[in-house]
Amino acid sequence: MAAGIARVDKDKMRFQTEEILAMHQHMLEKIEFYATQAEVEEYKKFWQELINNNRRIIGQLSRYMVTKCNR
Repeated sequence: MAAGIARVDKDKMRFQTEEILAMHQHMLEKIEFYATQAEVEEYKKFWQELINNNRRIIGQLSRYMVTKCNR
């Protein structure tokens, strides 16, 4: 049986992932704002791709925080 991760390490990782999560959420807001202003179809597609990628990362961070950091 594997040894558990110390609470202090979990708390540190949770803090760090929360900080990165907040950055990605802020970035998502910016990207969505820019996407609403795009008029060229190629640019709209690019912004949508960034939105999708950022949402995927936000989901990945959130799941990790719940499963590995006991958030």
